[in-house]
Amino acid sequence: MVSPRNNNHFVGDLEWVLEVFTLGDVRESASIRINGEYMDCMWSVPFSAVTEMLHEGRNRLEIEVTNLSANRIRDLERRGIEWKKFYEINMVNRHYEKFDATGWVPMPSGLLGKVTITPLRRKAP
Repeated sequence: MVSPRNNNHFVGDLEWVLEVFTLGDVRESASIRINGEYMDCMWSVPFSAVTEMLHEGRNRLEIEVTNLSANRIRDLERRGIEWKKFYEINMVNRHYEKFDATGWVPMPSGLLGKVTITPLRRKAP
């Protein structure tokens, strides 16, 4: 939960504050919802967006991060779950050997940096 009042985003009788959300280092993309409403999908640097969706009092911030496909393939292979659903094709690695992702090193994923909410402009009452 994000509570702007506790983070000094609302002062006195301000109606609301124009905010910039910065997610820091995101691997690979992040979909953001504020108070149940879709705000934005961030998929490249600088992983920032401006919004007026916050309101005075408590606000709910939801961030859904999408992982790298290579990590998912590695996980499925290690658990023995069939994910290759190709017909009339043999899947091989770059050396034309049987494809095997179980030895892949997982790539960093998730929210790896600091998430910040910064006021840009105050609206008078």
